[in-house]
Amino acid sequence: MRIAFTGAHSTGKTTLLNRLKHDPMFNLEYEFIDEITRRMTKKGLKINEGGDDMTQLLIMNSHISNILKEKSIMDRCALDGVVYTRCMYEKGQIDDWVMDFAENVFTKIIDKYDFIFYLSPEFDMEDDGVRSVDEGFQTQIVKLFEQYIIECEVPVIHLTGSVENRIKQIKETINE
Repeated sequence: MRIAFTGAHSTGKTTLLNRLKHDPMFNLEYEFIDEITRRMTKKGLKINEGGDDMTQLLIMNSHISNILKEKSIMDRCALDGVVYTRCMYEKGQIDDWVMDFAENVFTKIIDKYDFIFYLSPEFDMEDDGVRSVDEGFQTQIVKLFEQYIIECEVPVIHLTGSVENRIKQIKETINE
């Protein structure tokens, strides 16, 4: 079973993933895949508003690799990759062929996820020194997520509330 969290930065995806790592229902059976984007900064690449062709190509390739892991919980999915690539593309930072590649990867693998849990912004952004704290940028990303979810009919499950409430919603959904 492939479970993914998706949504704009600073919505609680990593917090949920880290909590599930310690949950008996998940910690023995699943491989946990931490956020791809943070790995890009360790390679010296720019993320968020500064993303470019190389960053987005590596991110989309990571999504391809991640989907091959059958029993996994992922902090992001191909939807995230295509949304952030689209945002950078609309700002002129991404070449046409890279946008096409991201769209093709998204289309090819989005149906491989068993559950995609979508988190929208409910909390104030915290500056962790990595992710953007620009509210305008987050708003752009949220709009693109909503656009892709609707236009591409991505079957997401919306999570809301506290971390505990979100975990309860995840367990109830998976156990249905």
